[in-house]
Order: sequence, then structure tokens, then C-alpha cells
Amino acid sequence: MKILHLVASTGIGGAERHVVDLCRTQREAGLRVCVALPKQGMLGAELERLGIEQVRVMPGGRWNPLALLSLHQVIRDVGADLVHAHMPKSAFMVGLATSRVPCVATAHNMVKRLAPFRHCRQVICVSDMVRQSMQRLGYPVNRLHVVHNAIDTSRFGTNNRDAVRQRMGWHARFVMLCVARLVPAKGQQDAIAALAQLLVRLPAALLVLVGDGPDRNKLVALANNLGVGDNVLFLGDRHDVPDLLAGSDIYLQPSIKEGFGIAFLEAMSTGLACVGTATGAIPEMIESGVNGLIVPVSDANALEHAIFNLASQPVAREGMATAARMTAQTRFSLVRQAQDTLEVYLRAVK
Repeated sequence: MKILHLVASTGIGGAERHVVDLCRTQREAGLRVCVALPKQGMLGAELERLGIEQVRVMPGGRWNPLALLSLHQVIRDVGADLVHAHMPKSAFMVGLATSRVPCVATAHNMVKRLAPFRHCRQVICVSDMVRQSMQRLGYPVNRLHVVHNAIDTSRFGTNNRDAVRQRMGWHARFVMLCVARLVPAKGQQDAIAALAQLLVRLPAALLVLVGDGPDRNKLVALANNLGVGDNVLFLGDRHDVPDLLAGSDIYLQPSIKEGFGIAFLEAMSTGLACVGTATGAIPEMIESGVNGLIVPVSDANALEHAIFNLASQPVAREGMATAARMTAQTRFSLVRQAQDTLEVYLRAVK
């Protein structure tokens, strides 16, 4: 079976990393895979490094006839048996470009409109909350399937923890790492507000924000206004996230809304207790009190309390960290993800 994955973005965020890992695992399982994207970017460079076939489609919106013609030609030339579209824009464009080749789409975030998915034979939802959002809008239940994202857990661990902490100057700090775009939905503003309270009880706390985005200046200003600028480290986009995770004490991402949150899996695979919010797939990954802690959305007080509990109880924190790694290795493996995805493909091509 030849699978053409269609991706409109070219960065290397959670959804794009999901595509890379899925393609690699599918290829190892004997499927032929190809990724169509509008330009090289970081995603294209990673695909090239792994030797995964890729093709270019003309960039443009779903009503751009030249972009749709380009996509139609790519689907035909690749000889795809099935198109796997990621995100609503890609799904919408496949429906307009061809009706001949079956389409499966992955909904990586909460769905507000069904129009992009109406032509899809089957839809993969990365969490039960995403599935429920489509079901509430009236999408046929028998065409919805929850397949959790997964990662290569072997890339993560704490063997180099001491070296990383020494290099980063973290040896005397309690490091809380967040890897996410700097946008309101990821909740970094709540993490900074919680930090302002936390420093009274935990002066060694350091909040490390990895990622970039339009809210960077606002978040810097907020940290300075709250008097915690020296305790917030903005690292921007990084290629050494596994190392940064290894050198951290906990993972913290108080998202306001979330589709899946693959960064949590990376932290759990490293062996970190995580603090997250009750949104998206986060409660499907984190069992509060077992492998991390869940707090309400936009509640800086609860967030500060959860962080302090983990910081002040190292034995309990270590137990949660061990459970987190076990969860990532068993429930969210790449092999399981590939198997579940193939079952959806087979339904679509019947």
C-alpha cells in the first residue's frame, strides 16, 4: 500500500513530529510512504535525513485552483492508494482535489467545523476529547477512531543529567521545563504567574521556556512586571530538547486548550513527573497522583501548589517519574500507533 501524507505546515512541532515518526514506523512495517508539503523547512530537512520520500505541492489556500491542481497531480503521480491528511486545511484540500483516492484525516486539535472532514472515509482523533468534539457536531461515530500519538521513547532518558545541568548552570536550581509555542493556548502566562507565588517558598525555582511565538515579548514583559524575570529563561527553538528534558526536575505545561500535547510524552519518556491541565489528551496521559499532577485550566494558585508538592516531596516525585516513563513505553509506543493507524486505513480502502 502506498500512503501519501499531506502536511500544510513545514515546522517541526508536535503534529509534524507525529508525521515523521509515523512515516518511519510505517516504512519499517513494509508500507510505502511519501510526504507532500509546500516547501522544505525543518520538516523537509528531517524527512531528508531519514530518507523518507517527499514531494512538493504548490502552496495556497483551499480555494486556490492552481494549488488544488498541483495537489491533484501529486496524488496521481505518486500513485497513492490512500491519502492521509493532517489538520483541517489539508483534509479540505484533498476533498476538493480528488474524489478517486480514499482519504483518512487526523484531527490533531478540537474540531469546530465538520466541512473539512465530510469527504473523509475515516477520521483519526488524537484524543477522546477531540473525538467528542466531532461527535457533538454530528460526525458519524462509525468513522471516528481514537489513535493516540506516540514517540520513540529510546531518544529520551536521564543518563546525561549531571552534564546537562552543569553546562546549563542548573546544578543549584529546581528546573521546570515547558516545550511549547509561545501562544496563549499553551498557558505560559499561568506558569509565570504561579512562579511569582512559588518563589516565596522555593527561591531556587527556574522556569525554562523552550519554543518561540508571537507572545514572546508579552511573556517577557509579564515576567519582568511580576519581578520574576531572573527566574524565567527563554531559550527559543532548540534542537537539544532531549538534553534539556534530561536536565530538568519536572515538566510543566498548563495549556488552556490542547489537542494531544506530544511534549508531555517526551517528558514522560525521559522520566519526569509532569504537571498539566484538564484539557485535550493530557488527562488521558497523566493520571493525577500516579504519574504526574492535573490542575484546573487557568488556575495559577493550583499550579503553584502542585509544583511545590512535587518539589518538596522528592520520593513521591521520583515514583511519579518512574510511572510516567512506564506509561509512555507501554500505552504510547510507535508500534501500537502504527498498528492502530493501519486498521483505520484498511477500513478506508474497503
